Amino acid sequence: MPTESKEINPGKLLYKDREGIIKELCSYEHKEENRDDAVDAMEYAVKGMTDKEISVTVEVPREKVRKILKIYGLETITRKRFKKLLMGCGLQRNDAEVIAEQFCNEKLPYTPLAVQQVIETIIKEME
Repeated sequence: MPTESKEINPGKLLYKDREGIIKELCSYEHKEENRDDAVDAMEYAVKGMTDKEISVTVEVPREKVRKILKIYGLETITRKRFKKLLMGCGLQRNDAEVIAEQFCNEKLPYTPLAVQQVIETIIKEME
């Protein structure tokens, strides 16, 4: 949250109350080297909100949202990329096309996580 205050320390999730006073909602620690601090802060805040009833409005820049979605495998990909990932896991082209068509019919987004779930489901069915 951009503010003009010089007293803001990294590792703290802050909010502005109705009177305009900046207060600390919670503090967090950076856990992994390859993750963004914004992701860690949001995860920590969500865990805190599930314990209590808190409503929060968060403004996240588009590039940060895309980065967060990419980290969790939820960024949408093209149909062609979806099929190529399935084929890279050993499926034939026609089978990948059938799966992609089913995703389209069900209006499910093409994501890398969906590819992983499809492959895991196929492996379970084969066992």
